[in-house]
Amino acid sequence: MIEVETPGLVVDLDRTAANVARTAAAAHAAGLTYFPHAKSHRSIELGQLQLDNGADGLCLAKLGEAEDFADALAREDRKLAIVVAYPIVGTQKARRALALTDRVDLTVGTDSVAAAASVGEVFAAAGRRCRLFLAIDTGLGREGVPPADAAAVAVEIAAVPGVLLDGVYTHEGIVMGATDRDDLRERSLHAAEVMVDAANAIRAAGVPITEVSVGCSGSVDHLVNFPGLTQVRPGINTFGDLGQVALGNTDLDGVSVRVHTTVVSHAEPGRACIDAGTKSIGRDLVPAAAQADRYPGFGLLVNAPGWQVAKLSEEHGTLRWVGEGEPTPLPVGTRLDLVPNHVCVVFGSLRRWTGVRDGVVTGVYDCLPPGSSE
Repeated sequence: MIEVETPGLVVDLDRTAANVARTAAAAHAAGLTYFPHAKSHRSIELGQLQLDNGADGLCLAKLGEAEDFADALAREDRKLAIVVAYPIVGTQKARRALALTDRVDLTVGTDSVAAAASVGEVFAAAGRRCRLFLAIDTGLGREGVPPADAAAVAVEIAAVPGVLLDGVYTHEGIVMGATDRDDLRERSLHAAEVMVDAANAIRAAGVPITEVSVGCSGSVDHLVNFPGLTQVRPGINTFGDLGQVALGNTDLDGVSVRVHTTVVSHAEPGRACIDAGTKSIGRDLVPAAAQADRYPGFGLLVNAPGWQVAKLSEEHGTLRWVGEGEPTPLPVGTRLDLVPNHVCVVFGSLRRWTGVRDGVVTGVYDCLPPGSSE
């Protein structure tokens, strides 16, 4: 096991690069662009790795993230393309978006005429237009207009001075509730159908949008060849995690991240504590209902079979013996290797990671500071 301070996130860079290259190759073979969601890691070094291995640009959630990635990765010989897949609202953020368009090829999200107008006012005053994607709700019930309203809303947004409505986007997170592989495929295809139908309705209403963008690691393998889509924006599948294993989208060998943690207490044979709690690995369980019994708890301890991360507090992970027979000993000081249920939470919580190639540490890297989430 790599020697790192615990709790610590370790990223196998070779495996990560292979995951990125695989998705890029599948997307490009189908004529789609690939914009991995870099909010999953919020790391400049990993964003560069994605671009080096076939990504056409990066997807982000906040303007602050986009600004920091632009500062680090924008080059004169290749204008960095960024999609901020999040509704941008208000004069202050519009001014920041305007400044950002001088350095990158920027697209931002919207899902209302009011939000689009608040952006358009700033861009129109500068004699510019902001490229927008309209968010469509494909069942998650978060941001996004209902599909039946998409055409009418798009017509109004397209008439706003200072904006160019050029596409639709969604996060089809509803697929993460799938009960098995067949259900996952059906949910994925349904979301894609909703998006393509909404895009066609918008075009029929006289708005000539070009992009139809979907974004979820749970669905991407099912959608790269779906007719009418133009862009995929998965995040987690750059690394994989136990949630993606539970959905059947990868196996443990394909997961490129591990949380290293230390046994700090072993007060009785069937109970122990590790130094990774909610502030390190979060509270998320695996999303696949059909696999909840196979992968219970808050992550998988790959080198301690029979032990389960059964309970978390902020700084403690309580382990319980659930294996057969007598518990295997876990002496205090034992290093354990955990596959997290949800990798994005781990990057966001620990905000630092150790890179490894061929078993050799390449360095320790920081994620973007919390201020970048604005």
